[in-house]
Amino acid sequence: MSSSDHAVESGQADQSREPNPSTAPSANARRRAIWILTIALLLSPAVFFAAVKALKSTSNDPRQWLPKSFAATDTYDWFGEQFGSDEIAVVSWPGCDLDDPRVPAVSDALVATPFFQSVRTGPNTLERLGGLPLNLARSAAIRRLKGSLIGADETSTCLVLTTSPAGQDDRTGAVAAIEQVANEVGGIAPSELKLAGPTVDAAMIDAESRKLLFGLAGLSAIVSFGVATFRLQSIRLAISVLLVAVYCTALGLAVLYLSGTRMNLLMTMLPPLIYVLTVSSAVHLANYYRDALQDCDADESPVRLAVSHGWVPCSLAALTTAIGLISLVFSKIEPIQEFGLFSSIGVVLSVIVLFVLLPSALIAFPPRLPTTTTSTKTAPIAGRFANFVIRRHAVLALACLVLMGFCGWRIPSIESTVRLQDRFLPESDVIDDYRWLEQKIGPMVPLEVVVHFDNQDPRDRVEQIKLVAKVQAKIAGIGDYVTTMSAFNFSPSLPRGHSVSDIVARKIINGKPIRDQLTETRFLRETDDEKLWRISVRANAIGSLDYGLLAERIQKTVEPILVEENIGGTFTGVIPLIYKAQRQLLMDLLRSFVVAFAIIAFVLVFVLRSVSATCLTMLPNIFPAVIVFGGVQWLGIPAQIGSVMTASAALGIAVDDTVHLLTWFRRGIQEGRSRHDAIRNAFARCAGAMVHTTLICSSGLIVFALSTFVPVLHFAYLMVVLLVSALIGDLILLPAILAGPLGKTFEKRSSADAE
Repeated sequence: MSSSDHAVESGQADQSREPNPSTAPSANARRRAIWILTIALLLSPAVFFAAVKALKSTSNDPRQWLPKSFAATDTYDWFGEQFGSDEIAVVSWPGCDLDDPRVPAVSDALVATPFFQSVRTGPNTLERLGGLPLNLARSAAIRRLKGSLIGADETSTCLVLTTSPAGQDDRTGAVAAIEQVANEVGGIAPSELKLAGPTVDAAMIDAESRKLLFGLAGLSAIVSFGVATFRLQSIRLAISVLLVAVYCTALGLAVLYLSGTRMNLLMTMLPPLIYVLTVSSAVHLANYYRDALQDCDADESPVRLAVSHGWVPCSLAALTTAIGLISLVFSKIEPIQEFGLFSSIGVVLSVIVLFVLLPSALIAFPPRLPTTTTSTKTAPIAGRFANFVIRRHAVLALACLVLMGFCGWRIPSIESTVRLQDRFLPESDVIDDYRWLEQKIGPMVPLEVVVHFDNQDPRDRVEQIKLVAKVQAKIAGIGDYVTTMSAFNFSPSLPRGHSVSDIVARKIINGKPIRDQLTETRFLRETDDEKLWRISVRANAIGSLDYGLLAERIQKTVEPILVEENIGGTFTGVIPLIYKAQRQLLMDLLRSFVVAFAIIAFVLVFVLRSVSATCLTMLPNIFPAVIVFGGVQWLGIPAQIGSVMTASAALGIAVDDTVHLLTWFRRGIQEGRSRHDAIRNAFARCAGAMVHTTLICSSGLIVFALSTFVPVLHFAYLMVVLLVSALIGDLILLPAILAGPLGKTFEKRSSADAE
């Protein structure tokens, strides 16, 4: 008879059960437990101090999202060394035009702050182009600046601020300075400002990080604790679980702080992930404790029995979850690497601390438990469901495998994205600002082309500018979704013949003042070996533009000219890096999943002592990943950075319930039960806890679907769907396999272990 059956016979639902005096902890055990809790309490100030420090050390540098160890990234770094940082903040507002007196007032005030080192606006650039030595007519100058500093209506303009090192260290402060100065100097309310650029993007991500840490993370903890309390039906036990989970979470953050690593947006998912996983393991251990109260002998400790039953499956579950997470370190994207490393460390530490602190709390403060527990109430349901699966095991197993095949068919064609508009919700302020700026001014996403002239090249500066203008014109002809700017935009009218005026103009352009002016605009860089001419291309941030195809098209358009004129070229900027990152996301997704799959399978071979049994066991474990990632591809949803994090994590978490179910199934076989009875016993023992842990984790994570940052939103949704799919795999596919002919593999192995 199962523990649940005993519970039904032992009392009524409105009664409470005190710990049995015969199974009460000894004085020595109680003293040890109190000492352990006291030591944890004494260490808690240091642990929580480090955790708070970690939470405050937020950094969302845009460059951390770029793939490492790429030739394209090295080229981008080289570009920065030659022309300086291209990190900017674009600022405008309704009514911001060439005659708006607030433009020079606000721009001068912002450059006076430590956050920005230079500013370029429509009015000050027109003034430069109209003055000596260029002397361009206003209409000609406006034509040169359309789409970059001046809108298509030839009046709208913006401020392009170059962010200083101080601003890059504190991007949130830089954006706050923009809002403050605009309000104080120009009387422009923050709600009227339209902001864009890498500095603004990072500040918005920082703001989202704070929202996650201090808003959604707290709500997640409350929700998951509430569900856990409902499951445990004991306030004292729920508080013990809560305090242990909070302690484990703080310990994981302390490790992050002591390592010198700073928080970023993805890392803000670390605390809730550790918290919900710790609560999940604690619920399993509490479930074993409930059973132990009924199963243990008079001279046996229920806490000791619960630990002996739970440490193997919980430790294996934590190990496999950590393996799934640590596989993310193979990513080329730094935030994903850090998340994988520290979440795996946190999971391992949490299970160790859990088995030290929670048993101590159960000994020192034994909870009052209702006689009729949730497990008792759900036991008949679990039994009926087990019988349903056993009777229809062939149909259910076939249905699951067909569903896997259907969804898996689309996995090879999975797509990914790291575009700006796919990081924020369409109705978010960030997207609204970008849309407004692109309608009023022009495209905002940068790509850089650098034309190289060797110092031995016989062509003078005039001829070089003409070639640069030729390349620029070719790029501009690609479509109206790109705009360009180069030294040509800041040069005098180029001479075309050999008249006296042309000779004078050529001499002026080849002179030092023009060189210094073009160098100041950062469109010319002269080194000991070559002259570098920069062509800045801007593409639409909002829309369906394929950046990979655009980068390839620009290169194919420009290269024939470079070959024909025997000059070099470099293609860099955010767009080609985005293209590389999109492909890298898919490689990371596949690589981390394969590595996690291989290591977990290797571990299970030693646990199950059978290759065939391990292969069958891995079927329900890959079931959720195949279903979810194939399913989202059928729905046309591209993979995000947050999606990459879920695949390997879900694989490890899926093994959690598999290990618990298989542990009780194998124990049943070793006790001499038939396979079907062993399945029923396993369901009675842990099916309820499996359902409730999935509910706890899902309820804690689904809160993050309220985020406006799409990678986190995708992470939340996918994790919840993956957890539910994993439950289906463990409660339907796995027992269907165990009940069928293939289940004899487990029966033989377990019988051999028993002998």
